[in-house]
Amino acid sequence: MRRLTAFLVGLLVVMGTLPIAVTANGVNASVAEVTISPDSPAPDETVTITPTIRNLASSNSSLEIRSVVLRGTGYGINELKRIDSVGTISPGTELDIPLTYTFDDEGERDLRVFVYGVNTKTGEAVQLRYPVTVDVRERHPQLDIRANESVVGVESNGTVTIANGLNTPIANVELVVDGRTVEMLNDRTVFASIGSNEVETASFSFRPERAGTQPVTATLHYTINGDTERTVTRSKTIRPDELREGVSLDASAVGSGEDRALSVDVINQGNTPVESVVVTATSDNATFRRAIVQDIPAGTSESVRLNATLSEPMANVDVTAEYEIGTRQRTATTATELRSAPGAITLTGLDVVREGGRLQISGSASNLGTTEASSVLVSVVDTERVTPAFPNKEYFVGTVPSSDFVSFDLYARTTGNVSSVPIEVSYLVDDERETQRFQVDVTAAEPAVPVRPNQNANNGGGGGIFGGLLPVIGVGAVAALVIVVVLVRWYRRGDEEI
Repeated sequence: MRRLTAFLVGLLVVMGTLPIAVTANGVNASVAEVTISPDSPAPDETVTITPTIRNLASSNSSLEIRSVVLRGTGYGINELKRIDSVGTISPGTELDIPLTYTFDDEGERDLRVFVYGVNTKTGEAVQLRYPVTVDVRERHPQLDIRANESVVGVESNGTVTIANGLNTPIANVELVVDGRTVEMLNDRTVFASIGSNEVETASFSFRPERAGTQPVTATLHYTINGDTERTVTRSKTIRPDELREGVSLDASAVGSGEDRALSVDVINQGNTPVESVVVTATSDNATFRRAIVQDIPAGTSESVRLNATLSEPMANVDVTAEYEIGTRQRTATTATELRSAPGAITLTGLDVVREGGRLQISGSASNLGTTEASSVLVSVVDTERVTPAFPNKEYFVGTVPSSDFVSFDLYARTTGNVSSVPIEVSYLVDDERETQRFQVDVTAAEPAVPVRPNQNANNGGGGGIFGGLLPVIGVGAVAALVIVVVLVRWYRRGDEEI
């Protein structure tokens, strides 16, 4: 008896795991299939289990469906969902009956769908069964948050990578990034869909409000299977630094000839990029073009060239760089000197001496440029009170190399009270004749000191009695020499006569 009972229980268990089709008094019906949506539900997510009840065309009677029940396995009646008074299906038709349920925990669920009906001709009961397995797992697309090094008050960027590892596409995808102590500047990205095993990347930008550890959270909203809405959230900790500024300028002259310019290095020594950099230069003796740099990353530098037009051979220049750092406007300055590169002659080392009614003007024609000046001519300008004088009314210097000089001498006569003498310098630079006029101050001119022939004899170390006897001694020596010569000749003549 026990063996028979065990056999019957085992038979019922085996039969309970298979779909049951019933043919009774002309009704040939079955549960054709059961669909699950979503097929991989998550805990606390509503899952829809839809059996398809089919009354085959071979049936001779309609089937009135009075109840459809979803049950769990185990001892006792574990009814999860029931729908009553479903309706009647005729031979050759079918009917879908959706049953919804929410599972609290993860795990695999073995369920049964029971269909209770009546043969409309005979009134006899009809029962259909179908096994269902539902795997409940916390399955979502994976989120990976990346944020670059950030600084308080400065806009920074980040990305969120969305990897859909589900076996179904996701649609209506919306990603939102947020932070409690972070100002979000670009926080929302939308995708129409992301296919199974596909990856998408969304960018976001933010501005930290304080330094230290703080979270950034990404929330992904999406739907699967057309209507099931899901949400997944991930967080990342960022550590913004305090803002540290440090921009300096280094300016130097470059170019040659007429192509003169300033080379300016903008050096960012801070811990964040500087943006919208505008470099300008100002001078009383020159004009400059400005230069614009979009941004300079932290710890790097950018060089710009400011082309110059000089109105004088030398210009003192103030260089300024205006830039943005975060939401703040800042300025860095420096000063430098720019000299004209073409040859430029000026007069240096001037010395004026008054000599017998004339003025002797001596000096050097000095080239302050970086190219040579040729055909250099220095001359006294003839005016009402100044007249060029012999022997050097003008002086042809010739060629003066760059950063070199050549000396000259000029003579002029003056009439009346004259404080300065005009000197004109003309020269060729880059095949163009340049002329400059200088006023030489002559108010401090001193008379030339004449040098007498016996001045050194009277004032020398042999002065006094010995100084006066020197001419007498010289005459005596000459006379003695003459006497010796005469005596020698007379002595030789006497020998010849003997």
